[in-house]
Amino acid sequence: MTMKGWKAIVSVILIFLLGGMAGALVMHAVDRQKIEGIMKGEPGATREFIVARLSRELNLDQAQLAQLRVIVRETHAEMKVVRRQVRPQMEEILKRSQDRVRAMLHPEQLEKFNKTIEERKKRHEGEEDSR
Repeated sequence: MTMKGWKAIVSVILIFLLGGMAGALVMHAVDRQKIEGIMKGEPGATREFIVARLSRELNLDQAQLAQLRVIVRETHAEMKVVRRQVRPQMEEILKRSQDRVRAMLHPEQLEKFNKTIEERKKRHEGEEDSR
């Protein structure tokens, strides 16, 4: 085979590999953006991430995708009800834990800890509003 032939083959392989890498990077960026939306508490981000991932992994058709969206939405609504029911218990457990931590901290640590707890509460309240 001539040098031109080898260059052509290597070029095609290189283009193919670069295309595959670019596709993988784009998918990674999209998934990362969706995960960041979930972490920020954006409304519907978790549901859409689940739907998109299952759709991609299972190659769902349009009818299945529509059914999946209904299932995910209904499940989310049910979980929201349960979350509201157990929230007081979870908050009490968390408060006891925080009180135990406060008891062991030095004054300068306690100030930082209280600030961190307040920031978490504000962020958590925003997340609850969006759920």
